[in-house]
Amino acid sequence: MDFFVFQQLGVALALGTLIGLERERRYQIDNRISSGGIRTFALIGLMGALAYILSAYSIAIFAVLTSGFLALLVTRYVLSTKNGIGLGMTSEVASILVYIIGILSAMEMYVVATSVALAVLLILFFKDPLHKWAKHLQDKEIISTLQFVIIAFVILPLLPNKAFGPYDFFNPYIVWLMVVFISGISFLSYIAIRLLGARRGIVATGFFAGFISSTALAFSFSGDSKKNQHIINPYVLAVVVASTAMFFRVIIEVIVLNVELIKLLIIPFSTMGIVGILSAMLIWHRGRNTPEAIEKDIIKLKSPFSVMPALKFAVFFALILFLSNFVTATMGDRGLYLMSLLSGFIDVDAITISVANLAKTDISRTSAVFAITIAAMANTITKGGVFLLFGNTKVALKVVSVFALMILSGGVSLLFI
Repeated sequence: MDFFVFQQLGVALALGTLIGLERERRYQIDNRISSGGIRTFALIGLMGALAYILSAYSIAIFAVLTSGFLALLVTRYVLSTKNGIGLGMTSEVASILVYIIGILSAMEMYVVATSVALAVLLILFFKDPLHKWAKHLQDKEIISTLQFVIIAFVILPLLPNKAFGPYDFFNPYIVWLMVVFISGISFLSYIAIRLLGARRGIVATGFFAGFISSTALAFSFSGDSKKNQHIINPYVLAVVVASTAMFFRVIIEVIVLNVELIKLLIIPFSTMGIVGILSAMLIWHRGRNTPEAIEKDIIKLKSPFSVMPALKFAVFFALILFLSNFVTATMGDRGLYLMSLLSGFIDVDAITISVANLAKTDISRTSAVFAITIAAMANTITKGGVFLLFGNTKVALKVVSVFALMILSGGVSLLFI
């Protein structure tokens, strides 16, 4: 019992100290009189935890401590404002959040407490970039943000998460989730470009999106490349990086689900991943001297929110779901490779999870590796096809060339399994 109490108090103290460290650093940078630093915020976190722990004996203790803390906070703010010291309410709001973090720690909700503390730290630490971004915020960016909020947080929760149609192929919630996801990638890409510059922003988006859905990124960036006909290498690089990240994402998934498979799976997937890395390095080297005017054009021409590629993908996604479910229902396990091919056209994760679990009891490891590799190759073909159909032709030809090398190397490596 005592150990858990010390653990609760320790977490509250540590998280409060971290936020206090940032506050003290900020006061030194801004050359302002401190209204609370390391010690203050550490004690606030500790106070929140103690208030909750003591509430088990009497709720009055919790009420008194919380009321006293809030009264002290209001008094400090009023006095600092009168003396001309107060510059906003950031520290006061942060103090309240640290008190809540202390309570969450005492409730043993460590993940929530740490997540809140991390969010507070990020917001406080990136004060200058956030203010700079807000200062240069354009009307189209505000409108795009509102549009994304509507499709993600208004429309999506209203849709039924239930399968309809023949072979249960159409799930409105899942299909619209893809619309949200692709639109989100487009939106985050715009923010990354504004913060990091065109080339680095596009590549960063490609890398992180690759660990979630490289297919969705291909749909999003194909539309962007069509609008920016003179931009070639940044888009090629982003899609290659995203696809390479996908190979390593699958390796991680298999290690978690069925570690025995990794001995065989590592051969084709590491081969395709290495080809992707080498190709990305070559493309980066060739594009390192991208003219500054072109980079500015990307920022100027790129829309913060693009829903049309997302809607096209949603239709495509629903069609492939229908075909995949049809094959599964009519052919069963006999259609494992065909199912892997069809599923891979839209998603690698679902078939990877299914096959990795099947390999524990129902199918051989070799068959499982072949099925997962086929899905990854099919997904790579999809991304190349997306750029051929919806993207810039020059970008598409380069992307397809790299993808062909990836698929060829993966196919050859299967001979050694």
